[in-house]
Amino acid sequence: MTQPSLRPLACIPALLAIAALGCGAPVLTRDGQLAFAQGGARGASVLTANGVEFLDRKEIPQPVLRRSADEPWRPATGFLIPASGVWRATSVPMPIEGHGLAVVLRSSDELIPSWGGEILLRLDVIAPAAAFPAAAPSVRAPLRLAIVLDGPIPDTAALVESAIENSGASDRVGLIVTGPRHPVLPPIAGSHRTLLNAAVERLIAQNARAPRRGPDRDLTGALALARQWLTVSAPGDSAATDRRVLVITDGAGVVSGGAPLAKEVAALSAASVQLVGVGAERLDPAMLAPLGEGMHASGSLDERRAAVEAAVPAPGDVVLDDVELSLASVPAPARVIETSGGHSALGLDRDRLMLGELYAGEARTEVVRLVLPPWVPGEPLDLTVTASYRDTASGLPQTAFTTIHCRYSADIEAIAEARRGDVIAYASALAMVRRLHRAFLGSDVDRLGGLRPMAALQARSLVQLSQTNGDPALWAQAQVLTTLLGVVEE
Repeated sequence: MTQPSLRPLACIPALLAIAALGCGAPVLTRDGQLAFAQGGARGASVLTANGVEFLDRKEIPQPVLRRSADEPWRPATGFLIPASGVWRATSVPMPIEGHGLAVVLRSSDELIPSWGGEILLRLDVIAPAAAFPAAAPSVRAPLRLAIVLDGPIPDTAALVESAIENSGASDRVGLIVTGPRHPVLPPIAGSHRTLLNAAVERLIAQNARAPRRGPDRDLTGALALARQWLTVSAPGDSAATDRRVLVITDGAGVVSGGAPLAKEVAALSAASVQLVGVGAERLDPAMLAPLGEGMHASGSLDERRAAVEAAVPAPGDVVLDDVELSLASVPAPARVIETSGGHSALGLDRDRLMLGELYAGEARTEVVRLVLPPWVPGEPLDLTVTASYRDTASGLPQTAFTTIHCRYSADIEAIAEARRGDVIAYASALAMVRRLHRAFLGSDVDRLGGLRPMAALQARSLVQLSQTNGDPALWAQAQVLTTLLGVVEE
């Protein structure tokens, strides 16, 4: 038995060949190694704090009793995995439609364990620009943005955050670092700003541990990749779409660029791609001169953040404020135990997620983990999500809601097979960049080989789902997760 590879997707053909010989899907043992269950068993694989276990469908776990809402979450079974290792089901979007606000809900599960369990709930919160005619003059054109990180500077995270926080629903944002492995995160919708910000934080931490010297960086190659990203047409592009590259640099990669860098800067200009550069607090402006005009080499953090916000303005005026989502269930209580973003608060009859203000044309995607109470197999569970917010133009409060209908089950095989792979994979991407750091058994996952093998399993499952369903969106999501596996260290 060998330790899981740092590039686990490379061993997929071998794993599939072994599975074809009659073995089950690979699972993780207690020490993080891969093992194979015998075929023919009926049940599900379960990732627990003690390792991966197989539960027969006839085994019914005992409920975990809690004496206080403040107790940490303890799973009755752990993280359920189909015996095949492939999630074949995808989520069904459930909309909340309010005045000027749309929320699309996707649940990881329809079947809830009768002994109590948890679900992952993906939330896509949107303030459509078309719903606010008065704000139309403030709505900017869609933006294709590539952010290039060239060397560590103390304010990188804050500067990138200013750009990402201003991304809109129609924008696409990608991240690139200079060095041998350019792609960090391929261009994705600006609504995934929690994922984007978290990926930047992880990369900054990695670069701080092993910074690259100026000659070791390839800023020219990074800019060429950015130009390739931005000049390839994408759905939703139009003649009005703006294309920009934001370079955050300590100057070393610019100085070492020479003639190839000058040639690439000219190519960006010829392709109508605007190049903006921001440097360190006391960087000599002459160091960024090879990048052309529009460089902001130095200044206070506030001055440089203002330069970033000028290059990447908000998608429109603020149109909604005090945006809040509350979650309640029958039977009760459903409890929020973790969120990828926003601020959460417990209540007697419902828990809340506060998102604050939204711009016209803004969208954001978050994941919430909910623990649900035990109940009788076959009985329904209704999860009601209510959006409350205030229209800034009229000052009037607004509400809208929808109900997700689930059902309790004692069949662990059916529960595992019905799990929705697209929601689980998105949560896995957030967990890889530490935005859901308890999503897969929290610190216990370190004893099981880390998140990487679990994320690789989900990426493989998502690839198969996309091929089976012919869904390019699932394929794109699998590529994002695969890319994170290739560049983010645990």
